[in-house]
Amino acid sequence: MPTARQAIKKWFREHPKTFCPVVGQPICRHNGCDNATLRSDPRCNIALKSAMAERARAANDARPWLADVRLSADGRRYILNFSFDRLTLQDFRNVIPASDRAYDEENHEWNVERRHWGPLNSIFANFSEWDLELGRLRRVNTR
Repeated sequence: MPTARQAIKKWFREHPKTFCPVVGQPICRHNGCDNATLRSDPRCNIALKSAMAERARAANDARPWLADVRLSADGRRYILNFSFDRLTLQDFRNVIPASDRAYDEENHEWNVERRHWGPLNSIFANFSEWDLELGRLRRVNTR
């Protein structure tokens, strides 16, 4: 069984880009989490991503897991990173109306209106944990 770090590294291999909060943009998968300068920055969230992957795997849930969840700048949309397989995308598109979702081809991310919390939680094994962590981070940052 792979470790959380291996699961994250697999995510980077399979997914060409993911968001890095240190540089504020998608970065090349070949430098991302192996770049010591980026990893030493306090904004680096690989530990959080690894913890979320580990929790999803420990739950032994057959549903796909999210590698990253963020809120849009205006706070009205979730920005999701997950492995795209045909069945997951089919479920995702069936439960989230096209008007409430958008795909960012450059970043390989989905944007979804926050009011779809329930369907997102039913599709993804660790969505509620990500949402709780986002809420905790917002409270810490507003103090």
